[in-house]
Amino acid sequence: MNSIILTIYPILFFVFAFYGAKVNLRGEFAPEHLSLEQTKFIQAVACVGIMIHHLAQEVTTYGMFKKGIVTGFCYIGFLFTALFFFFSGYGLIYSVYNKPDYLRTFLRKRLPTVYIPFLMINTLSVLLNRFVYGLKESAAETLDDMFGITLINSNGWFIIEIIFLYIIFYALFNLIKNKDIALVLLCIATVLLIIYSFSLGHDPAYDKSSWFKGEWWYNSTITFAFGMLYARFRDSWDGFFKKYYKVLIIIFAILSVLSGLASSYAVDHLGYYKDIVFSLGNNDATKTLLIQSVSCLICTTFIVLLNMKITIGNPAVKFISGISLELFLIHGYFINRVFDKVRMNDFLRFLCVIVCSIVATALISIPVKKLVKKTIEFLTWRHVKNDTLESKRYEMKQANRQVLVKAFTVFFIVVAIFAVFYLSVGRFIILKEEHRAEMETLKEAKVGDEVYFARFETDLKKSGNERLTWIVVKKEDGKVCLLSKEGLYGSYYDQQYAKVTWKESDLRELINTDEALSMFSKYERPDVMEIDGDFITLLTAEEAEEYFYDDAGRKLMITPYAEACGVNTNRYVKNPQWDQKGYDSSWWWLRGTNEEGEMTAPIVDYDGEILLDTKYVNKPNGAIRPVIWVKLPDE
Repeated sequence: MNSIILTIYPILFFVFAFYGAKVNLRGEFAPEHLSLEQTKFIQAVACVGIMIHHLAQEVTTYGMFKKGIVTGFCYIGFLFTALFFFFSGYGLIYSVYNKPDYLRTFLRKRLPTVYIPFLMINTLSVLLNRFVYGLKESAAETLDDMFGITLINSNGWFIIEIIFLYIIFYALFNLIKNKDIALVLLCIATVLLIIYSFSLGHDPAYDKSSWFKGEWWYNSTITFAFGMLYARFRDSWDGFFKKYYKVLIIIFAILSVLSGLASSYAVDHLGYYKDIVFSLGNNDATKTLLIQSVSCLICTTFIVLLNMKITIGNPAVKFISGISLELFLIHGYFINRVFDKVRMNDFLRFLCVIVCSIVATALISIPVKKLVKKTIEFLTWRHVKNDTLESKRYEMKQANRQVLVKAFTVFFIVVAIFAVFYLSVGRFIILKEEHRAEMETLKEAKVGDEVYFARFETDLKKSGNERLTWIVVKKEDGKVCLLSKEGLYGSYYDQQYAKVTWKESDLRELINTDEALSMFSKYERPDVMEIDGDFITLLTAEEAEEYFYDDAGRKLMITPYAEACGVNTNRYVKNPQWDQKGYDSSWWWLRGTNEEGEMTAPIVDYDGEILLDTKYVNKPNGAIRPVIWVKLPDE
């Protein structure tokens, strides 16, 4: 029943796109074909399609649970994004070939148009995360999130990539007088950008995305080059399409369906989710990229053909077209933050996210667009200086400019002073005070108490590293033994299927690397004691037996970060109905002996039972539960 009810959203999407559309029958073609208004309307439809795509991924767990027609949207989000790239490339080349002095103010107009909404929405997200959801991070991390150095907004990748393409476009067409040569080089640069992004592999499952990592950076970018070529040779393209329209529309309709099915198959059975070294044609990720790139080109061509006959437009599409960029950036926050943990049926989740996203975007877009307008005026004021018809406006802009210069100067000075102070002094003051409080707590703690010590990435919904909770398992002679309350991450015991001792194991080396030890601040590190050559170790089977009264006490919860990194858990999927035991636990590694190499290593299983010889050492993704000894301060 739930799947049937969800079908209303694909139906409403179709109505939204085509209600009020004008169809040119017989031999007539739409005079508005690829006009500025039509391209904005098509992008508005694509934006809503992307929103439904992300919602479908959420409620179906990326297609794992089939929920009728809406499940298909899990696999076509990249096709909607391809339309954004196509029209971006098309608009650039059409304008540079047909508008005199287009490049003169290009960057000053285009960059604020895309970057300021990105900056403002990032800033709003940071404020909400801090003051509504209580997520704490350093000043440096905050600035990185705001300005897009780290992508707190999972959809922000598009803004970064399109800015890179704008800058490359501007540089090439300014440096090279022959526009056709510049166009060829820009197409080559686009392909190289795809290859570079692809070679970096799939992005880890963190709360923030990395620049140019992940298939979302490259599986639809090819249409940017297609859009540029279409604009340059539009007369030839249109002439060919009109001449063979009836045949082509049928061919591309069929090819769109087939390529869409091929893409969904590739994602499910091949995919990007592997560590890859770029080698064209030799791995599943490459095949998936090629299939999806071809699908983008086919489906985009089909949309272009449709627009030659169908002119879309209605009040709803027109409204969304005015806020599509902001809506593209905002809706993910409602999916992944606001309604992520709220229990509701799928139909209501769709409704709440869509309505709230549109309402919030409508409100936010008003000040955002005003700021964009003022910024562009500020950046381009010199171009009206000698225009007598604009003399009064120029005087006003000059006065506004002085006010803005002062305001921006004061703002950046304050931010710079705060950032320098925090990075040079403030952060260390906070860490020092945090360490003092930790040591006071450890002095008074008893065996069985839970205490804070160190920081590590644990929660994907929170920015920065979180404070770690430890269990005091032993206390003696001015030192205390701490056991991590949760499984922090996962690994093999040893990657080789061979007999190995604890001293020789990869796991021992892993948990004592500089990266692992970075969980301790400069003040904590001197208090972490080195025991048998290790700063971090694991419990032995004997210690696991001694420190817990029963099996239930040894059951291990793992952090969201650990689960996202692939640590084994009894929860096979995100849907709680599969959590049949009623808790989210993992089996975890214990420390073996150094007496004789073994093919297996001791573990604690999901139910808390200690098993000595059931897990082979090369079994991946067993949870790691660190143990440390901390030196207590003198009385």
